[in-house]
Amino acid sequence: MQSKQRRCLKTLCFFLFMPLLLAACKTGIIISEPLSPLDGIKKVLVMPFDDISAGYGKGNNARCPICGKVFISGTIKEGADVILTRHLVSFVKSNTDINIVYPNQTQIQSDDFKGGKESRTHEVNKLIEGGRLMGADAVMIGHLYRFSERIGTTYSVVSPASVAFDLHLVGVSSGRVLWSGHVNETQHSLSENLFEIGSFIKRKGEWVSADDLATSGLDDLLMKLFKK
Repeated sequence: MQSKQRRCLKTLCFFLFMPLLLAACKTGIIISEPLSPLDGIKKVLVMPFDDISAGYGKGNNARCPICGKVFISGTIKEGADVILTRHLVSFVKSNTDINIVYPNQTQIQSDDFKGGKESRTHEVNKLIEGGRLMGADAVMIGHLYRFSERIGTTYSVVSPASVAFDLHLVGVSSGRVLWSGHVNETQHSLSENLFEIGSFIKRKGEWVSADDLATSGLDDLLMKLFKK
């Protein structure tokens, strides 16, 4: 009889104290939303887009020194790095409050950041050190793999425009790659790829230049990053 009473008492105590135990457990759990890659980013060092296709030749697998993604290398139109870098800077200045800084030749040599075949850690560490020297919260850098101009006209081509590049945001204090995006596109006619009907309508059924193909793709990347 006493054993039955003890069991009843234990059961009663369990139900009396369980809410307190649950409350105690809850106070130790902090659930937070995933951080945005831009949280705390007010000053960004923007490095020029880096042409790393030369080391791979045409039509070969070129690997990103930051994320490891592979692209098919190709010809790079002269001045393509300038076109994309200027477009990147213009977008950030027009759409955000982020303060942009550029490589200071007295402190940083742009050639020091040319993507090679070193380890990913080595590449990221170079960017972090450059960001620290410039007092930046993060560093932006992109790599060019292909930037081939169309051969033909707006309405008829022998060979369409084709571009491949990436863009990375590296945090200085965290030492992490906060965000990465890429564009890898060769324009196709609607009859070749019905899934590209959206792009076909957007481009009014015309064969676009490599500049237009690349800057349109860069806009799409940046709108995703900045949630525009």
